[in-house]
Amino acid sequence: MHPDPTLSGLYETQKQKLMKNAFLIFFCLTLYVPVSAQTAPGLAEKLDAWARQAAEKGWHGSALVASGGTILLENGYGLADREAGRRQNAETVFSVGSITKQFTAAAIVKLESQGKLQLDDPLSKYFPDAPADKAAITIHQLLTHSAGFPGALGDDYENVDAAMFARLAFREPLLNPPGKTYEYSNVGYSLLGIIVEKVSGTGYEQFLREHLWLPAGMTRTGYLLPKFDKGQLAVGYRNGQRWGTALDRPWLPDGPGWHLRANGGVLSTAGDMHRWYLALANNTVLPKSATDKMFTPHIAEGPEGQSFYGYGWVVQELDGQRAIWHNGGNGVYNAFMGFEPATGVCIVVSSNSNNKISDELALQFHAILKGKDPARVGLQVEEEAAYRDNPVTDAIHRVILEKGAAYFSQNSRKVLEDAGFDFENDMQLLGVGERLEEAEKWEEGIALYETYTQLFPRIVVAWNRLGKCRQAQGDKAGARAAWEKSVSLRPNNNPASEWLKRLE
Repeated sequence: MHPDPTLSGLYETQKQKLMKNAFLIFFCLTLYVPVSAQTAPGLAEKLDAWARQAAEKGWHGSALVASGGTILLENGYGLADREAGRRQNAETVFSVGSITKQFTAAAIVKLESQGKLQLDDPLSKYFPDAPADKAAITIHQLLTHSAGFPGALGDDYENVDAAMFARLAFREPLLNPPGKTYEYSNVGYSLLGIIVEKVSGTGYEQFLREHLWLPAGMTRTGYLLPKFDKGQLAVGYRNGQRWGTALDRPWLPDGPGWHLRANGGVLSTAGDMHRWYLALANNTVLPKSATDKMFTPHIAEGPEGQSFYGYGWVVQELDGQRAIWHNGGNGVYNAFMGFEPATGVCIVVSSNSNNKISDELALQFHAILKGKDPARVGLQVEEEAAYRDNPVTDAIHRVILEKGAAYFSQNSRKVLEDAGFDFENDMQLLGVGERLEEAEKWEEGIALYETYTQLFPRIVVAWNRLGKCRQAQGDKAGARAAWEKSVSLRPNNNPASEWLKRLE
C-alpha cells in the first residue's frame, strides 16, 4: 500500500527547516576558501565527473554551475521518466518548490517600484474584512515570515480559490504577535500572491510572466502559460514509487490552488533559473533599490543569528562573503538555487525523487569550485527517516497494538508526545496507519485515523483511510461520513468519489 499522492503543505515546511539547517553547517565549511580557486583549470570536467558519479549512485536531475560569468556545467543526469526511459537533459522542466517565494517577493518589490504599493501597507488595505488581530500585519512582515501565520493550512492540491484561502487564513489563530518572531509560512506568501493580483489587476502568473520572466528571457518558467508538454517535465518519484508530474495534479483553470500558488510549485529549467540570476545581478528586471531590499538580512532565522531571511531569500554573511540561496521541496521533487554576488558563482540543482536531496549535490559543487574535496561534504544529518519506519512510528505502533484502540483514543496526545511525534508533520501518522491496515487491524486503524483527522482536519488522505478502515469493519455509515468529508475538501481527482458511488 502506498500513500495518497497528495502531500500536506506542512510536510514541505518541515523539509525546508531540515535542509536549511544542514546547508548552513556545510556552507560555512567551504566559504573561506579563496575565490581564486574558482579559476583552477579543469573545473568543468571535475563538476561533470562528480555529477555523473552522483547519477550512478541514484541521483536523477539537472544541474547548472556558473562562476565569474562563465557557465561551467549545464546538463541533465539520470532519467526524467524511469518507466519510459526518457533521460534528463539541460532543458528538463522541474518544480522549483519554495524557490517560488522569491518570485513572489520580486513581484511585490516590482509593484512597489512602480508606485502601486508600499511595503508598510497593512493587510486591511487589500483585505477590508481582515480581523482585528491581522488587519495591521504589513507586507514587509509577510515577506519576512514574521506575520505570525502558520506554515500551511491544507493540501497543496486542494483547489481553493483566492477568496476561500483568505477566509481560511484569517480565521486561523496567529502563532506569534506580528513582527516579533520568524516562523516560516507558506500562508503568508500565498496572501502576497493575492495582493499581487489585487494591485496589478491581472493573474499572479500573468503578472510575473509579463513583468519579470519574459523580460529576463525566461520562456520556460511558470505554471500553465508556458504550455508545457508532459514530455518536457521530470516525473517525480516518492520512496521509489512513481508520483507523476505537476500537470497530473488537480489544478484550477489558471494554475494551482492557493494552498500552493505563490508560495511554491512554479515549474522551470536550470537554464531559466540562471537567466533569472543574471537578471537580478544586472538589475534588468528590477531596480537596484528593489534587489537590495530582497537581499537585505531582515530577520534572523534562529536565535543563533547565523542565517537571515530577506525577501524570499536566505541571506548569510560568512567569512566576509555574502551568500544568497533558497531551496524547496514537496516530499517528491526538491531543488536548490544559490549564488554569491561578489564572485558570480551560481548553482542550480534539481532532483525528481525524495531520497536524493539537491542541497547536498549543490554543496559538493560548491566545494569543487573552492578547491575542496567534495567527498568530505554532505548533509551530516540522517536522511529524513522513512515516514513509516522510524523510532517515532515504531513507538506509536507498539502502544496501539499492546494497549489497544480504546487506550490510544483516550490517551492519544500523551502517546504521541511520549513517542516524540512532531505535531507539525502528519506523515508519521500516515505511516502508522498504513502498517495497521496492512495487518488488518481495523479497530486500531480507526482509532489512529480518528486522531489523525482531529489533528489535521484538512488532510484528504486521512479521511480516505479512515473511511477504508470503517468500511472494513462493516460501518458503511461511518465510511460514508469520512469520504463525504474528504470529497468536500477535494472535489476533483479524489478516489473517495468513486468509493461513495460503490456504497450505493
